[in-house]
Amino acid sequence: MGLRERLCINNMTYRRYSFPYFLESVKKLGLDRIELSGCHPHYSVYEAERFPVRELAEQIRRAGIKVEVIEPEQNFLPVNIASDQSYLRNKSIEQLQFYIENAAAFDCDKVIIYPGKGIMDRPLVEARKYCCESLDKLSRTAEQCGVTLLLQNVSPCISGLTKNSGDVQDILDQTGRDNIALSVNTCAVCAGGETLEDYFRKFGSRIWNVQISDSDDEDEQLVLGEGEQNLQAHVDTLKKYGYTGPVALEITMEEYAYEAEKYYAKSLEIFDGLLKGGTQDA
Repeated sequence: MGLRERLCINNMTYRRYSFPYFLESVKKLGLDRIELSGCHPHYSVYEAERFPVRELAEQIRRAGIKVEVIEPEQNFLPVNIASDQSYLRNKSIEQLQFYIENAAAFDCDKVIIYPGKGIMDRPLVEARKYCCESLDKLSRTAEQCGVTLLLQNVSPCISGLTKNSGDVQDILDQTGRDNIALSVNTCAVCAGGETLEDYFRKFGSRIWNVQISDSDDEDEQLVLGEGEQNLQAHVDTLKKYGYTGPVALEITMEEYAYEAEKYYAKSLEIFDGLLKGGTQDA
């Protein structure tokens, strides 16, 4: 299966639309795979005392769409596994466990976990300690549920814990859990002054999900072609290393939420052009 067939989009961009609208848009765009965001108003612990998980999963299944990976919202919501406040840290773990424990309902075995963030006037090593302790707890839950956690590298503007691939490696080494792999975001890669190939050289088959966005010096996750990233190099790297996992197009600027399908269509058009470029077949 080629890269084009493994493309996903994320319902987070469609947060101003209903979930059925999102599913129809996925099909209109010629896709059949999604990165399911645990976000309001589609799928979060805030929507109901008991969220109808199986009903949502069946809705996706009836649409003929596959959930490749689940990405609980961990920026806009109060979720921080590296917080120095034990109550927030523990509640964050509880919220993320909800997505891990219900992943099987979506026939999905991968859940993305952000490293969290520390207080800027406290030592970074403290936040890393809390992050790793939380990841250990979450990975034990994941093990019981047949789920692999995907540690997400995030940009310094979100967290100081994964500024570069070395920081990511430190967290993986400190947790030492076999059921923690990686989701790699190209915005965070470029913000760290590295390339996607640097990550594949270092982590290889431990990369289970790749999120591609464009970005500029403000580090927004932009529509492909609207930023400064070497997008062709990203695609060529995926080909070179024989990557067989999902590829998610991530676009998160607020303005995109008003015309999500239009902006995803533009990214898809650019991506198709990238597949025709380079020196290797998709």
